[in-house]
Amino acid sequence: MLNREIFVNDPVNSRLANNGVAQVKDDLSKGALDTLEYELRTFVCDGAYEKGLDKILSNYLLAFKSNSEQPGVWISGFFGSGKSHLAKMLRTLWTNQTLNNGSDARSITDLPESIAKQLDELSTIAEVNGGLYAASGTLGAGTADKVRLALLGIIFKSAGLPEQYHLARFVMWLKSAGVFDQVKEFVESKSKAKDSVDIWTKELKNLHVSPVLHEAVLQSIPGMGSDIKEVREMLRAQYKIVDDVTNDEMVSAIVDAISKNGELPLTLVVLDEVQQYIGDNVQRAFDVQEVVETCSGASALKSKVLFVATGQSALTGMTNLQRLMGRFQVPVQLEDTDVDKVIRKVILQKKESAKPVIREMVDDNLGEISRHLRGSTIEHHRDDEKWIVPDYPLLPVR
Repeated sequence: MLNREIFVNDPVNSRLANNGVAQVKDDLSKGALDTLEYELRTFVCDGAYEKGLDKILSNYLLAFKSNSEQPGVWISGFFGSGKSHLAKMLRTLWTNQTLNNGSDARSITDLPESIAKQLDELSTIAEVNGGLYAASGTLGAGTADKVRLALLGIIFKSAGLPEQYHLARFVMWLKSAGVFDQVKEFVESKSKAKDSVDIWTKELKNLHVSPVLHEAVLQSIPGMGSDIKEVREMLRAQYKIVDDVTNDEMVSAIVDAISKNGELPLTLVVLDEVQQYIGDNVQRAFDVQEVVETCSGASALKSKVLFVATGQSALTGMTNLQRLMGRFQVPVQLEDTDVDKVIRKVILQKKESAKPVIREMVDDNLGEISRHLRGSTIEHHRDDEKWIVPDYPLLPVR
């Protein structure tokens, strides 16, 4: 029997759909959802991953029921430990994301009964509390030195809005006035281009100077002005490009962007690679602390919005991160043993018919294996024998 014949997934033809790297961002393209389906099917919800999800969900449900401020979550672990993957799975399971084939995230993921029950309870509560919502991304992908605007960019993108503050505010105004579709259709009708999405995006980005957009607003809301020039001046004054926003403006924008029928849903905000974003920058650490503190303390958000952040170090491990301990009170630490479990299931999983053959071969050669490894850092230990078949053909790791 050849080595390639003992695996459930042929190593020659099998490929990791995500190349071993989970990207935490709100991407609903077909390719991204195909990758997400693979990640869900191969998610090993065991060990620290299971404990982490249990801790996150139980703390959230407890705080919501008591109308208390939601304690933030800090997921830490060495590079490659699966921090981003865990955060992405949480974000996907939170909203029970629908996939390309019509199935939903929770139905195709092998979840422990306790986790499945907590997710069901979350959905039940959400039915009478505005539904479920999630947003995810990295702060460094937006307006890097303006944390409030960077956070709003992530929120706006998740809601299908432009990431720039003034453009998002303009689109929200059109929607609240009930004329968004009318304005968009007018703009697209004036173009001969085949891709109307690009036309709308282009004109929207040129909000202050686009005659066709100004005409569309005037046609849709006649009382806005006497002519296009007056509409243009009004839009320039009302929707200025800003360098930053206040805490109150940030909270107001979040509420306006994600509220459904006037009610805020149960919301998860995942901020990936926060430690990498902060680095040694004391001001960035302070700004992240202030933003999360503001959102968590706001009466409209406190019991409904949960912040989850990731970093390689525990908050106690670096001086610049310690200031975040008051905001991210729920630690989830991933270990190398959890990575081992994932590798055994996703990459090294053996066919049942092959296991006796491997065991017999190893037992026949155990003396030779011990002799060759004696005195090395991976010298044979008796405890290794229970992992020899699952790990084959890899040697034990110390």
